[in-house]
Amino acid sequence: MEIYSTKAAANKNRRKSNLDGDIVDANDESLLDVYHQNISADIDRLAHEFSTLHEKCLEPEIPDTVDTFVRIIELRIKRYNSTKPGMRCGKMVTDQEDQYFTDAITRLSKLKIVLSEFPNTTPSLDRITDVLQQAMTLMQDEFQALLLDYTAPSEPITICKKPNSCTSLEPDNNQQDFPGYSKDNMILMQKIVAVMIHAGYQYECCQVYSTVRRDALHEQVKRFGFEKVNVEDVHKSKWASLEPDISRWVNLANYSSDVLFPAERKLGETVFSNHISVFTGLFINLIHGVTALLVDFATAVAMTKPKAKRLFKFLDIYEALGGIGRALVDESNSHVKLEEYCNLQSEISSVRGSMGETVVIIFNDLNNSIRNDTNKTPVQGGAVHPLTRYVMNYLKCAFDEYKDTLEHILRQHVHEASSQVVEDKSSLSKQLFSVIELLDANLEVKSGLYKDPSLRCIFLMNNNRFILQVVKGNKEMKEAMGDNWCRRKSSDVRNYHTSYQRETWNKLLQCITQEGVQVNGKPNRRIVKEKLKNFNGMFDEIYKTQSTWVVNDEQLLSEIRVSITAVVSPAYRSFIGRYGEGRESNEWHTSSINREANSGSL
Repeated sequence: MEIYSTKAAANKNRRKSNLDGDIVDANDESLLDVYHQNISADIDRLAHEFSTLHEKCLEPEIPDTVDTFVRIIELRIKRYNSTKPGMRCGKMVTDQEDQYFTDAITRLSKLKIVLSEFPNTTPSLDRITDVLQQAMTLMQDEFQALLLDYTAPSEPITICKKPNSCTSLEPDNNQQDFPGYSKDNMILMQKIVAVMIHAGYQYECCQVYSTVRRDALHEQVKRFGFEKVNVEDVHKSKWASLEPDISRWVNLANYSSDVLFPAERKLGETVFSNHISVFTGLFINLIHGVTALLVDFATAVAMTKPKAKRLFKFLDIYEALGGIGRALVDESNSHVKLEEYCNLQSEISSVRGSMGETVVIIFNDLNNSIRNDTNKTPVQGGAVHPLTRYVMNYLKCAFDEYKDTLEHILRQHVHEASSQVVEDKSSLSKQLFSVIELLDANLEVKSGLYKDPSLRCIFLMNNNRFILQVVKGNKEMKEAMGDNWCRRKSSDVRNYHTSYQRETWNKLLQCITQEGVQVNGKPNRRIVKEKLKNFNGMFDEIYKTQSTWVVNDEQLLSEIRVSITAVVSPAYRSFIGRYGEGRESNEWHTSSINREANSGSL
């Protein structure tokens, strides 16, 4: 095809143009099929020839084929516009016709780009631009309708005490399908995006996509009942009233990182599969509203006063922020360094760092809480002290639910504070040792509040046994403390048990020793009766006193019961057997001891 034709050729083309006009006027619909394949090839060839011309200063000859091609596209636009958006592509016409139309738009946009390089092509270029604008408006409306045609979960999310264990937040089959577009619609949207971006309508395409998907994300956020809270509101709120907001925040953050953000990324990377770089920036802007909501609240909470009871909420937030940060990472596009992406990651990293520092302060403050617990009131019956229960249950929860997170935070803190790295024990293990050592020292002081040495032994036995059982019952804590510590602590409990036995029952047995019983080689009945009387009196006093003492650990109680029986009963029976009195008393005292042991008292 000659681009710069002679006058004769021009007249010939004009005659052909008239013929084309007759055909269009006579039967416009016939143009849709009759001319498509031939004209498409002509347009491709024309665009290529125009693009390879070195001289762009001359006016090119625009064949009538271009006008016919434009009119074909106009007719297709009219057909599509006769149906409401969302019911056009893939529904009112065949897939082949859809493909013809999108291919035609792509060819027209290429032709527009080529012709724009030449001067004096304004009439033809304006005509092409106008039709292309009509096509893009149609595409934009159809894209919006398809984007709005989705299904998504709408039921409210229930607050869970521990978000990680909340089954309602686990991705089920419905949530895995979020945001709920049909496969056919996904394919259609993918084609529309490719055509619009190629035609130079990237902004309009992204604007429609962002508007619809941002609203969809907002609807998901509303399910959690979490509202935007400013810093002042957080600081004015009492912690008890703030905890439900934190739970909602954590649930929303976890859902965003586990479901919403990955689903949005997958959707966008499918729809924009031929333009991933476009979607990368679009994705960050799309989720910015949700992440800003989450980061702002976390920042406000991080500025609240650190207290021991708040540790686990802070750890929940810290973990959730880490999940959000990971959800933003896309390994396939790790080379893309958008400013918005870097800023967002920096914000998350900053507030997470602040939260980590607060966690360290709170965890270290546990030591201060133990040191400052100087309550002078002894626990009734030598039972496990509330401080012991609080500290050990606190540590158990920390190791059960947050061991790796705490280890990461504490190790990071140690590395920042000192360049010296200790290899023998982890930072969390050392912290655990420190807390338990302080607790042991505090309990030793508190045991001095008991005037009765036997009760002092019971108190230390109970508390040390409780500490040991908590550590042994938690795999991570046991590994952290080590077998040697467990053996030493078990030995301590046995030593307290021995001391209790010596202070109580060995003294009782002094009443029935054989010393002084023999007078002139024969048992003195008066002395025997006196010894038995003293024994019974002391036993009754022990029974009366120790029946109010407490041993809650069944195994420890059993051990004490066995030891009492093993020490007292044989000695008493031996004395009675040798001197022939007190069998009834023996039976009464033995049963009393067993009753006391079985009832949980001594």
